Amino acid sequence: MFRKFLSKLGIGSANINLVLHHSRVRLGEAISGEFFIEGGTVEQHINKIDVELRLTLNQNGQTQTKTVATIPVSSAFVIQAGEKKVLPFTYELPKTLPVSRNGLHYTFVTRLDIAGGVDHLDEDVVQILPPLPLEKIFMAFEKLGFREKATSGTLKPLGQEFELFPTEQFREMIQEVEFFASLEEEGVRLLLEVDVYAGAFGLQEKELKREVFFPYTETNDVNVLADKLREIIQEMIEHPYQYTASSYMAHSHGPGHGMMGAIGGFATGLFTGMLIEELIDDVVEEAFGFEEEMEEGFFDDFFDGEDEEF
Repeated sequence: MFRKFLSKLGIGSANINLVLHHSRVRLGEAISGEFFIEGGTVEQHINKIDVELRLTLNQNGQTQTKTVATIPVSSAFVIQAGEKKVLPFTYELPKTLPVSRNGLHYTFVTRLDIAGGVDHLDEDVVQILPPLPLEKIFMAFEKLGFREKATSGTLKPLGQEFELFPTEQFREMIQEVEFFASLEEEGVRLLLEVDVYAGAFGLQEKELKREVFFPYTETNDVNVLADKLREIIQEMIEHPYQYTASSYMAHSHGPGHGMMGAIGGFATGLFTGMLIEELIDDVVEEAFGFEEEMEEGFFDDFFDGEDEEF
């Protein structure tokens, strides 16, 4: 009787431990491991086992935590005193989550739901890497001398924004480069913003914006990708009038051009029982103190400014 009483308080009760095969996984790929369950000092009834994937955002001096998905593992069963069980674990990550960065990380929280007792929790940190085509784009930027800023990867109303600064050939011309990314069926689309220093090519300080598409065949070769990025950036700063907000929108695809794979963005679908759009919306609203909806497509808010004078 005394042992049963202690087990209800969590002393000598059953416990669980998730051991991942790898703690780093790319968006859209599966992560796997095993649950190791061990009975306590008495027989106990387990209501269920589930795992929550939690996103923690540290931004603007605030910390927000959201549950991205709840993954059922096991229904009710009985575990005997000292009994040991091993259960497999596999989970395929949605392609539209934000990727891990300095202020954004993920944790798997495993819950052993014990009937009439204290639940046992186990936490495991997991790093979510960019999909390989997007990682190749980061590598191409790096070949051009760009490095990610400490604040890169923050969540904005459009989604996850990546920020880079030049260290080599563009150092005297460009203050920073920012972009949002979308994985589409045929390739990667970027919302690219190049912030030009005052005086570069006779310009005042200016934000130049452009939609760029890289077919997956081009993302296979980092050198080819770097050469194309160099040409794109050079063209933007040499012909700035073509890359203001209104000049872009006049030639834009407009809404409905397939931005359904936005990294950490709004144009998403339903995954693992929750709408990723709602997740990002909640996190951004709490972190920034406002809520913004996408009414006309992924690009509209990015190009919503008025032309500036040169």
